[in-house]
Amino acid sequence: MENATLQFIISTAIMLFLIMDPLGNLPIFVSHLRHFTDADYRRIVIRESLAALVILLIFLFFGNQILVLLHISTISLGIAGGIILFLIALKMVFGTQANHESSLTEPFLVPLAIPCFAGPSTLAMLILVSGSPESTLSACLSAVLLSWFLSSCILLTGRFWEKILGTKILGAVESLMGFLLTVVAVEMLINGLRAIFSGT
Repeated sequence: MENATLQFIISTAIMLFLIMDPLGNLPIFVSHLRHFTDADYRRIVIRESLAALVILLIFLFFGNQILVLLHISTISLGIAGGIILFLIALKMVFGTQANHESSLTEPFLVPLAIPCFAGPSTLAMLILVSGSPESTLSACLSAVLLSWFLSSCILLTGRFWEKILGTKILGAVESLMGFLLTVVAVEMLINGLRAIFSGT
């Protein structure tokens, strides 16, 4: 594997990992599934993460066709994804994310798989990355699988991390992840605006 391809996979995987934000979503998963046993918690998280993976792969393979069908340009997608990601990141930084109460009913797809795991910003970034000149399908797939696997492992062991770190440390980690996401969102907006003014 060439160094450029390896760097692309690692950088893309890190960016997708930040946008998927498993550390920020961890309290949501734990609180929603608080009334379930450990075995049920693991079963639900595995099912939701697999469902999210299917959605991610659909947008990876067919995202550009979806844009063509809806007559949406990649520039508009990048700006919209950056705005959404920026708003999400601000909530994480300032701790204004709403409290998520636990439920006795087992969640399915919403809200854990969508939008917590496979959110709009993640899907938008997938389409943008897959359409970049330096990307290949195998490299994009490797980056998606790597970021998805790491995120799934963190969410699968969510109860362990909650006991070890506590809510205060998790909140601090969420704010840090929010700051990094803010930088990614601003970069998406700058790239979109630069493309508009350059006439590309």
